[in-house]
Amino acid sequence: MPNTIMIDKDNNVKQTLGFFSMVIAWTAANIIHAIYYGLKEGKATDIEVMIFWSGLFMFIAWAVFVSYPLYKLDNSKPYFKPKFFPFIMTIYAGLSFVIIAVGIFQSQYILVRFTPIALIIGFIFGLTYSTLIQSNSLIVLLDKKPLLKVFSPLSPFFILTFFLWLLPTLFPLAVYRFMPNVIQNKIFSQTILKYKVGDSFSDLQRAFPFDFKSDGQNFSGTYNGPILDYAMVVTNDTITKLDITLRR
Repeated sequence: MPNTIMIDKDNNVKQTLGFFSMVIAWTAANIIHAIYYGLKEGKATDIEVMIFWSGLFMFIAWAVFVSYPLYKLDNSKPYFKPKFFPFIMTIYAGLSFVIIAVGIFQSQYILVRFTPIALIIGFIFGLTYSTLIQSNSLIVLLDKKPLLKVFSPLSPFFILTFFLWLLPTLFPLAVYRFMPNVIQNKIFSQTILKYKVGDSFSDLQRAFPFDFKSDGQNFSGTYNGPILDYAMVVTNDTITKLDITLRR
């Protein structure tokens, strides 16, 4: 097969597509996690914790359990096809994660909390890699333009920049509930600073329904956050008091 010959000639293609597939799987798993809890709880919490720990596990799993076997195995085998490989990698990811969580960190909490993420990463990695590795045009492109391989190790930086900087900058209210706490605080603070006494409260409540729980007509509350503090009173859907103090 043409792609098998090309891969045997340059095994770095396996590593390039393998690591990129791992990053895609890690990204997708975190997006699924954020959307699930954002919709279920009103807004996601501790997203930065999930990003950090799942990222750490991803790098450990890649270095210890994935990189070398991927280098040695023959991608022309039937089990590398998309209809088999995702399920194989789901099981393999689960077993690898158990070894990491119990053997290295010795934490039952980590095992229970992150096992679903590990299984999702395994499945999406298997699906992504088995699809990319069978693309002759992609493999030929990487062989002709080896500088493109640099994108693979840099992909976590680009992906994090896109999701944690560009999206919140362009669509802050749309992505607010799915962001890490630090970004949520920033979006909330930037938005509430635009409001003043006499403005309608309903628009603010629609933007932050989890933060402003009321009947939509009357509200009274205070907030102490890392960026600002406020005291607000709403009467008949009109903000009648809004005292904001910026923290230094």
